[in-house]
Amino acid sequence: MQDIRRIFAERLGQDAPTIVSQAPGRVNLIGEHTDYNNGFVLPMAIDRWTEVAVSPRDDQTVRAYSSVFDEFVTFEMPPDAPPRSGGWRDYVVGVVTMLARRGSLGNGFDLAIGGDVPLGGGLSSSAALEVSLALALVQMYGIEMSDVALVQLCQEAEHAFVGTHCGIMDQYVALMARKGTALLLDVAALDHRYVPLALDGVTLLTVDSGVRRSLAQSAYNVRRQECQDAVRWLQAALAEPTIRSLRDVREEDLKRVQHAMPTVLHRRAWHVVTENARVLQAVDALEDHDAARFGALLSASHRSLRDAYEVSVPELDFLVSWGEDHEGLGARLIGGGFGGATLHVVPAQEADAYAEGITRAYAAAWNQEATVARYRPGPGAKQLLSRGGG
Repeated sequence: MQDIRRIFAERLGQDAPTIVSQAPGRVNLIGEHTDYNNGFVLPMAIDRWTEVAVSPRDDQTVRAYSSVFDEFVTFEMPPDAPPRSGGWRDYVVGVVTMLARRGSLGNGFDLAIGGDVPLGGGLSSSAALEVSLALALVQMYGIEMSDVALVQLCQEAEHAFVGTHCGIMDQYVALMARKGTALLLDVAALDHRYVPLALDGVTLLTVDSGVRRSLAQSAYNVRRQECQDAVRWLQAALAEPTIRSLRDVREEDLKRVQHAMPTVLHRRAWHVVTENARVLQAVDALEDHDAARFGALLSASHRSLRDAYEVSVPELDFLVSWGEDHEGLGARLIGGGFGGATLHVVPAQEADAYAEGITRAYAAAWNQEATVARYRPGPGAKQLLSRGGG
């Protein structure tokens, strides 16, 4: 990864930044599309980072440079709400605007963004940018804010300025993660505990399909609306005012209304309800050091995402099926779906041959390159430099 301080000096013409912060990408081990339904998720931060370097200016201008895209963006403080660009600018404007709504920020700043979180592969490069930037700016402007409030601000920025009505998992784990562990997040309670990742003799691999996706322009928001529609239908059909989200629904409830409930709504609800159960079962498997059970739960999750939630694509299904047929203990798509990457649980002694075999098979089947990576569970966001701010 390039040195963000050097990038800042070279591209923004200043000697050194005032503050440098970083936040990690993440792999969600299991618990997909459950976070915005107030359920359970089990992500881990990865040892890939988005870094930001900032320094205050004497005027109201914000100058931002992304080394990944080799692009500059400039706007004035306080930011207005221009049309969405569909690019990285939206995340910067979103975070700055949400902070400005909590009080006058005064001067502008210079900003450099870099890092090595892969884009578009379901590893949440967007949340890594939001959290690293928010962490730097609250320090620079002297804003008092709790960890949970900062996470919520980043989520709100993505809702309002990017157009992705995401849950809170990505931003939460980007800030709260702990090295060597997964994070079991109860979204309804906004509470978490750490789960050791100590599966001896097992390697976790991600395989990026190369199929790019944009959640803001995909069926992601449609799925969220379908879940809300399912909740309203179930409230009326079951006469249960205590059902506030799909978190409050039981499998037996869905079995009871299966033939009356609209088919699409039943499928969406069935995935969320059973996925919540799989998350808790996966925690038990990890704590019991049971890699085979953990892998089987990942495969069950993928089948549900493919058949009930309908967010997979043929390329991802191919990668999962190949893994299950070639020594893998289990696999599933990660991220919102409609492209991106898959996660595979593989015996450590087979990992190299597995990686070589799956990339070769994928290229033959799809005439496209897949990229295999191994990530270690890393810590959450942190400041690397703070020299005071204005």
